Amino acid sequence: MNLLITLNSNYIYPLCVMLHSLSETNRNNHFDIYVVYSSLTEDDFKMMERALGGTDAVIHRVLVDEKIFDSAPVLSRISKETYYRLLISELIPDDVHRILYIDPDVVIKKDLSELYDMDMKGNTIAAGTHMFGAVKTFNLLRLKLKPTSNYINAGIMLIDVDKWKKTAPVEKVLEFISQNIKKLRLADQDVVNMMFEDSIILFDERKYNLDEKIFFARTFRIYTPEPINLDWVRENTVIIHYNGSHKPWKTKKYRGKLGEYFERYKNF
Repeated sequence: MNLLITLNSNYIYPLCVMLHSLSETNRNNHFDIYVVYSSLTEDDFKMMERALGGTDAVIHRVLVDEKIFDSAPVLSRISKETYYRLLISELIPDDVHRILYIDPDVVIKKDLSELYDMDMKGNTIAAGTHMFGAVKTFNLLRLKLKPTSNYINAGIMLIDVDKWKKTAPVEKVLEFISQNIKKLRLADQDVVNMMFEDSIILFDERKYNLDEKIFFARTFRIYTPEPINLDWVRENTVIIHYNGSHKPWKTKKYRGKLGEYFERYKNF
């Protein structure tokens, strides 16, 4: 399997927790991990290797010019490094045809094979949505997307690399950002939703991109006839995403319900 990760040194610790969880729950899978960065150190990469715990995973270092997205808007919790995933057409080798992009602030608690091998039905991206109801409608209107479109969370995306390269060469991405810069309230995630609007298939975010807000909504039957609980999560969820403002590694008392998975893998 091919994995894509983009980050700076501020996210090395949660990334290593994620890599440790990967090594524990996916021992039967081989991984080529493409780490895209502009400022990581040798010590950072040594920590990654230690977190992988002697598996046969291969880390491919992909260095990016840190100035390439200087003019792109960023948020307090979103650095310019997240934009680096938009450089797939230039950074990922031609012999890589499918890749799973994963934010560093996740824990992988089950085998990734079912997700990685899913039928994408000719689409470029498979992802989950974290927006429903009025919030979804607002974002579709904000970006002038079709009413039938879905606004995806770009933190976990299964990507058909060949199709991505045809649709979004780097020069087209940079031009698109320049032309739409005032719309990009959610940074590169907006770019992904706009550029690939007609080539996205949804996967079950409860299984593959579960964060605290979705867990709360699904627990109390909001936007779903099938509520879930912690027992359902333990049995079915593959990826936990700590993408809120409260991170389990930044607080002594994590207020969410899904912190047990970070606690399980934080020592590597």
